[in-house]
Amino acid sequence: MTAASVASTVSARVVALDNLRVVAMLLGLVTHGVLPYTATGVAQFPIRDCTRHPAADAAFFAVHDFRMQLFFLLAGFAGTALATRRGVGALARNRLTRVALPLLLAVVLICPAMHLLFARHTASRGLGWDPAESGGWVGPNFHLWFLFYLLMCCVPLAFILGVGPRLPARIRGSLDRTVTWFVGRWWAIPALSAAAVPVLWDMPAWWIDTPKGWLPDLTIYIYYLGFFLTGALLYRQRELLPRIGRRWPFQLAIANVLILPLMLKLTITGNWAEESAGGLPAWLVGWKAGAIFLGGLYTWLMLAALLGIFQRYFAGSARWWRYLADASYWCYLAGFPIQAALQVWFAHRALPIVVEFLIVNALTFTILLVSYELCVRHSWVGLMLNGKRPERKPAPAPEAVIVLATRMSIPEPVPEQPPQPASEHRLERKPGRRKQTRSRGPAPLPSR
Repeated sequence: MTAASVASTVSARVVALDNLRVVAMLLGLVTHGVLPYTATGVAQFPIRDCTRHPAADAAFFAVHDFRMQLFFLLAGFAGTALATRRGVGALARNRLTRVALPLLLAVVLICPAMHLLFARHTASRGLGWDPAESGGWVGPNFHLWFLFYLLMCCVPLAFILGVGPRLPARIRGSLDRTVTWFVGRWWAIPALSAAAVPVLWDMPAWWIDTPKGWLPDLTIYIYYLGFFLTGALLYRQRELLPRIGRRWPFQLAIANVLILPLMLKLTITGNWAEESAGGLPAWLVGWKAGAIFLGGLYTWLMLAALLGIFQRYFAGSARWWRYLADASYWCYLAGFPIQAALQVWFAHRALPIVVEFLIVNALTFTILLVSYELCVRHSWVGLMLNGKRPERKPAPAPEAVIVLATRMSIPEPVPEQPPQPASEHRLERKPGRRKQTRSRGPAPLPSR
């Protein structure tokens, strides 16, 4: 394989991961969209619809258990790529302008609006809403926590990328060989899943919790930092990407047909049992460890399967993929408050869950794309979010069209000739034959 073909293959894989990031962003509409319809009470959400079903709980956990992990893995991959090309300083400047600044604006504008929206809805249900219990009026709460923890994950990455090149080549080569050896083992995913059990053991629920407030949660930070650094390692050894996802049909089937139902059964019933017992009895310890292990197994199987699917089928850089990639950041920031407002408006309308879910998400996605095109894409907000601002293509001025039309030579119509009288028609002369005419004048005089 030539160097050009290798570079083209690597570029296609990077494009595939960009497209996967778009899908991960848009899956937030699914995660937040099914929360009002959950029926088990395990997933806590202030908006409650009048129609609920346990299938909403299954849909929530099916996406929640891999989506944010995928976010951090792709963010680690992209951050390492940026630092490798432009340096650690460029990574720091990029994260300050494109992550820290949007976060500060969002906690001032979006977070208070979300609190007011939830307070109004809970008051209509006869309940109260205390912003202090959800991180305060101004803070990285709700969906904004991702940006806050992403900034914190970039700190150790910058340190590793700054120190790593100074290590002896022998140590770096040994680390690379160890990673390659580990990825090739069949027990790699079960080992990573088992590592999540001690990390998540102290979580209030039996899965990764959603942080709130400015005080970092060390357990959540360590958990997501592991996925972030995994993405960094994948960029360093990009040749391992095809090996990770080459068995994606098997991984996808096992994760959703076998692991997910069993994990949901253990997680939901285990939480109920712990709540009814008022603590964690000894007989429930193995139950909890099994539920956390199966959750980690589902997460890693889904990550590997999605990497394989997108490398296989979605590695093209079509124009609409690039447009959605640019719009996805805005969709992530503004999507949740718009979706929540629509959920509050539909909460007391007894519609079928699937119909209401599709209507709310279709309206949300339409509002997001229209607002991005008209208000964000060509403004300073688009420049802040995407690092670029595409130029508008001006339409041709009417004056230019008129001038162009006046300079065009239009042929004038040829007037029709009136038909000549029959007496004036002449006989056509055939070629090669002279026409003989008979003189009707007086006869010539005889010669002498």
